[in-house]
Amino acid sequence: MTITNPQAYLLVAPSAIMMLSLALFTAWHFKRDQRYLLFLGCSLACTGLSLAFQTVLDRSQIATWSTVSGLGYLFGAWFGACALANKYGVSSHPRLSFAIGLTTLAILAYFSLVEEDLVLRIHTLGIGLGFIQILPAPAIFKLPRKRERLEVVLYWTYVMFCIYTMLRPAIVLAIGNPELNNFVLSKFWVVTTIGSMTFSMFFTFLLLACSVQGTVSKLSDERDHDPLTELLNRRAFHEAAESLINDRRLQPISLAVGDIDHFKYINDRWGHERGDQVLKKVSLTMRSQVRDQDLVARYGGEEFVLLLVNTDIKRAEEIVARIREQVRSANDAMQEDKPLTISFGITAVPLSGSLSAAIDQGDKLLYQAKGAGRDRICTDPVADL
Repeated sequence: MTITNPQAYLLVAPSAIMMLSLALFTAWHFKRDQRYLLFLGCSLACTGLSLAFQTVLDRSQIATWSTVSGLGYLFGAWFGACALANKYGVSSHPRLSFAIGLTTLAILAYFSLVEEDLVLRIHTLGIGLGFIQILPAPAIFKLPRKRERLEVVLYWTYVMFCIYTMLRPAIVLAIGNPELNNFVLSKFWVVTTIGSMTFSMFFTFLLLACSVQGTVSKLSDERDHDPLTELLNRRAFHEAAESLINDRRLQPISLAVGDIDHFKYINDRWGHERGDQVLKKVSLTMRSQVRDQDLVARYGGEEFVLLLVNTDIKRAEEIVARIREQVRSANDAMQEDKPLTISFGITAVPLSGSLSAAIDQGDKLLYQAKGAGRDRICTDPVADL
């Protein structure tokens, strides 16, 4: 098998795709939890090897080996679908992919070994690849969770490539005669190799960027949240609250400071594992009673702070009362007859007011509730005026 100069030039594209696959394998080696990097690496490896294999074939060998090269492309498409499906936690529909792949191979074999027809093989392979690739796309589109802008670009780039894969043969053939008798030097093959390389580079860049963005977001999330209750920690609460109390549109704002009653007794009596369960129970109760724009933080130990926007003292007291009642009704939290209780102090946070001063005032009111017998809510009488 002699490789001509044009063939050698065209090998640049599959070589670049193979290098990208190695980069993805390396990235996966260090980030084993992100399996989509491995799947995409396999996808590019299969695609790159198939492109290189077909590029070096003589024109007389194209038909003979089309089923083998087609199998490589189909595996590349399936691994690509697995990569996107794994990233977003949806199915890649392996059974349907297998059926499409098997049908595509059967048609390729017929038009290679029985009735040789290069054009029909091109159309068959393009449609088969496109359908396998696009299988996870509808489920991803229906996902309710919000995605970052970069991930939206990643998704639509993938969808557009699936459509391009199915339409590419028709587009190239419509442009003009691609001189398919000299397949490797045809317009179709040049467009295929250059297009595959361009997409592979752009999509790999987007996926790695999303991976880095996801890692940074995860680290930021771990930095800002209490690992046990998943509530905001003290530092993150202060950062978020400072911006909210300076927004006139969010007034009135109320702040509630809560503390679990007799928490030391719970730890001493049943151990810290039971104490952790109580903290989780209380945090879940609080989150269930507030809106997305409100803030809930584990301020320290068994103390919690809530910042309620567009909420006056009276409304804040109603919200806190519901939290208190739900905590009392959590029968599985305590192993004795007496209920789990929590005390609160509630005050207002004026526009551009001092957050620290409001928290100090909330603490004073909390201690008043504790001193009055616990399981109580004390509100700021000045804020009520």
